[in-house]
Amino acid sequence: MHLRDLFRLFLVGILIFTLPSCSKDKEEPATPKTPQTLLFYFVGTDLDQRGNHLRNNRKAIKAALNYNIQGNSRVIIFHQNGQKKQGDIVEMQYKNGLCEETVLSTVTLPDQMTATELGNIFSQMMQFAPADSYSLIIGSHGLGWIPFGAEPESSVAYIGKDKEAPILTHEDLWEQGGNVVTRFLGDDNNPENKFNVTALAQAIASTGKKMEYILFDACFMANVESLYDLRHSAKYIAASACEIMGAGFPYMDIVPLMLQNNGTTYDLPQICEKYYLDYKDDAFYPSGAVALIDCAQLDALAKAMKAVNSAKHKDYDVENLQAFERQDNHIFFDLGDYVNSACNDNAVKEAFNKQLNKTVIKKYTPERFYSAYPWRNSGICELETFCGISTSAPSILYRSAYEQTSWYKATN
Repeated sequence: MHLRDLFRLFLVGILIFTLPSCSKDKEEPATPKTPQTLLFYFVGTDLDQRGNHLRNNRKAIKAALNYNIQGNSRVIIFHQNGQKKQGDIVEMQYKNGLCEETVLSTVTLPDQMTATELGNIFSQMMQFAPADSYSLIIGSHGLGWIPFGAEPESSVAYIGKDKEAPILTHEDLWEQGGNVVTRFLGDDNNPENKFNVTALAQAIASTGKKMEYILFDACFMANVESLYDLRHSAKYIAASACEIMGAGFPYMDIVPLMLQNNGTTYDLPQICEKYYLDYKDDAFYPSGAVALIDCAQLDALAKAMKAVNSAKHKDYDVENLQAFERQDNHIFFDLGDYVNSACNDNAVKEAFNKQLNKTVIKKYTPERFYSAYPWRNSGICELETFCGISTSAPSILYRSAYEQTSWYKATN
C-alpha cells in the first residue's frame, strides 16, 4: 500500500469518529406495551348511600392491585362520586410498593344518559389507557332488556285464570323496601344512571372497539334479549339471570383472575365460579347463579329459536316455569325451561338445546336465590332448573315493548 493510501485511510477514520452519533442512546425509552385495559363503570348513587357498596368494590380492586399483579396492563375506573351529576375517571396503578389512585378527569353527567354520552365516557377512558384489548365491568343496576320509561301493559290485571292481581305501574313493580339492596334499576331513579341495553351496544360500537368481555355486576342481565343486542359488543359476557346482592362481585378474589400472568391473560370461568362460591351458601340471601356466554353463538341461537317458534306448540302452565323474581306476573323465565315446556317437536327442541349448550360456555347453579321483588313478597326462591339464560317471551307484562326487541324480530 502506498503512503498516500495510508494517509487517506487515516483521514476517513478521523471523520468517522468526529461525526455526530446516530445511536438511540439519547432517544426517549419506548412506552411499555399495554396488553389489556380493564374499564370499570360504577354508577348508582344508592349503592353507595345504602351500604357503600361501590366504594367497597373500588377499595377491593385497589387491595388486589397492591399485590403487584397488573404488569403493564391498565385499570381505569369511572365512579359516580357523591355529587349525583358527576363522576371521576380514575387510574389505579401499582407504584413504589402500593397501588396508587390518580384522578384523570371529572365528567359532568347529562340530565339523561344517551348512547352518545356513554360512548364519550368509554372513549375517554380508553384514550387515557390505549391497549391491545379492552374489557368492561359494569357495576350498577340492571333491568335486562326492559327499556327506559316502559310501563307494564295497562290491560293486565291477572296472574292466572282464577287469580287476580292489581294493575301496577313500573315503579310499583320494582319498588324496593327494607334494608337489603340488590343491584336493580328500580331503586335508583336518577336519569343520569339509566340507559337502555341498546344504548350500551351503540356506545361500545362508537368507540370502534370490541370488548374482550363484558362482566355485568348488575341484576337480570343474562337474558337472551339483552345478550342478543350485545352480540357484536364483546367476545364473551358474564352475567346473572337473577338479582345480584348490593355487595356485588368479590373483587379482591376476581381481579387477580382478570390480570393473570402479569396482566396478560384472564380466566372467565374462574371469575364466575368465585362469584358463585361467594354467595351460594348464604343462609339469608343466597345467590350466585351466573353464566358465561359466547357471543359468537347468539345468531345461531336466534336461528334455533325461530325454528322453535315455527314448530308445533303444546299447552303449558306459565306458573310452573322457572322464574327469576317473585312478581305476581313474572318477567324473567328460564329460556331452556320455556322451550322444553312449549315446544312439541322433539327434533327442533333437541337442535335448540344443542345450540344453547354451545352458547352457554359455563354456568353455576345454586340451589336457591334471593329476590327483593316485589318487596312486600321478597324472599328466597328455589332454583330447580337453570340453563344460564332467561327470556321474557312467556311474560304478559311489557308486551308491546317486548315485540320491538331485536331478539323478538329475529325469532318470530
